[in-house]
Order: sequence, then structure tokens, then C-alpha cells
Amino acid sequence: MSSASPSSFVVAYRLDGEGSGTPLDHEELARVWHHDEAQLWMHLDFTHKDVDYFLETIAELNEDIIEALTEEDTRPRVAVFKGGRITTLRGINLNPGADPDDLVSLRVWLTDNRLITVRRRPLQSITRVRAYLDAGDGARNVGELMAGMADTLVDRVADLTHQLDDALGELEERQADREADAITNEELTDIRQPLITLRRFMEPQYHCLARLAEDDIFDDTAKLWLREAANQLFRYVEDFRAMQERALILQEQIWNSHNERLNERMYLLAIITAVFLPLTFLTGLLGINVGGIPGASSPAGFAVVVILSMLVGAGVMALLKKWRWW
Repeated sequence: MSSASPSSFVVAYRLDGEGSGTPLDHEELARVWHHDEAQLWMHLDFTHKDVDYFLETIAELNEDIIEALTEEDTRPRVAVFKGGRITTLRGINLNPGADPDDLVSLRVWLTDNRLITVRRRPLQSITRVRAYLDAGDGARNVGELMAGMADTLVDRVADLTHQLDDALGELEERQADREADAITNEELTDIRQPLITLRRFMEPQYHCLARLAEDDIFDDTAKLWLREAANQLFRYVEDFRAMQERALILQEQIWNSHNERLNERMYLLAIITAVFLPLTFLTGLLGINVGGIPGASSPAGFAVVVILSMLVGAGVMALLKKWRWW
């Protein structure tokens, strides 16, 4: 494998059991993977062609596990294989220019002392756990390392949840202040669409974390982290449900407000039509081109017709007022 060509190898660490880790290059990793009892972590990018070299040749994983780690379309899940666990988690895409609902996946293979994580796009959560290891304040084993990644992913969900809640609250305030005309469908869609995606992936992710928190492959500390991450994620899922309901209510209020204004305008047009209907009949009757039209030869005929029209219009309006039509 040429070091000059793009490689799926991103980073690897040998954990010292005290919260720190030693970075390994791919050659060092190949030498120690099967000959070192220490806790080892390998992080790969499966978009490069040599990913099979690391998964088949170095890690010696079977075909089913490799397929699960490199499949294109994934949803959060946990699968038990002989000797380890596979799980797929989703995180918020914090890369520049990314949409809030464009989630990135992290595929994980975990054994008692080996951790393989596979990505397609960069995850800032991985950068964060690496920083902890470099500072000597990280995980003591691969179980805690994986639990720390899950906890960091949930933290990023919290940030987006607060942003969506603030944006929705602003729209609700504008609607309460009778500024519904200033709320566009695009603004509401920008909130509702991420909520659909987040609920679709975060609900099964909560169940994944809750299941992992009961798995004996993790020690008590890792279980505690996973349990706390699951509880936090469950709260955010409930927030997503509540925000969807709030967004739906806001949409209905906007529609009702628009319908009310439309009905008012249609009602006004109906009143105007009712007022002018007898006047239209009167002027149409006087405008027919036959003999015998009253006042046709009188200089005061036009004034009489105008006064008569005004009296008829006033009478119709008074009648509508009496019937409480307006």
C-alpha cells in the first residue's frame, strides 16, 4: 500500500489504561493488532479503496462484519456477532455548509480489547475524544472510548435541539404578535424538516444506547456513560415530538389567520355586490335603447337618477345593517 495514495486509515491509538493513548501509524498497527493485549482503537474512512486491507488483512474480520461496517444506507442498530458487537450511530453533521438534517454515521465493531470505528465523512465527535486521549483525560479502555463517542454525539444533538427550539419559539412570538404575514412557509419548513429526520434516527438510536448500557461487554463506567447518554437522548426525542406538535399548531394558526382574512375580504366583496346589485339593475333598465325612458328629454334627468341611486344604495345598506349582515 503506497503511503502517497489516499488511504482509509485515519488514526489509531494504543490505550494505556490510565486515560491516555499512544498514536500508531498503520504499519505499527499491523504489527501489534494480533500480538498486543493492550486496548487498541482503529478509525477508518471506508470511502477509500484500501479499507478492505485494514478490515480483512489486519483486523481479519469475516465478510458479514465487513459488510455491516461498510454498507451505504444505515440506521442506528445493535447486532451481536461471535466475539463482538456491531452498532451504528448517527451524529449531527457539523462540517462547514452542512444542513442540520444531514446526519453522519459512525459504524462500530467492539470486542473486549479492540475497537474499530468506520466513517464516511468526518465527525467532530471523534476529534473531541482524540483530544481527551492526547490530554490524558480520556477513556481507559475501548468500551469507555465507544461510550464517550456516543455521549459526545448526543451532546451535539443537544446543541441542534436548542437551536431548533429557539427558532420555533421566535416564530411563535411573531405569530402571537399578529405578525403571521411575516412568517413564510420556508421558515417553518426549515424547522419541521430537520425534526422529521432527527426523530427518524434518534428514536432507534436511543434504543441502541439503552441496549448497549445493559451489555456485559462494557464495564460499569462505560455502562453509566451509555445509560446517561440514552436518558439524555430520550429527552431530546421527546422534545422533537413536542416541537413537531408546536410546529403543526403554528401552521394551523397561520392557515386559520390567512383563511380569516380571506373570508373577511370575500364577505366585504359580497356586501359590495349586494349594495350595487339593485343599482346595476336600475342603471341597466334606464340604459336600454327604447322609447319612453323617463326623463330622457329633461335637463334634470341625470341628477334625478343619481339621487335615486344614492337613495337605493343607502336603503340597501340600512337593510343589511338591520339584518346584521355587516
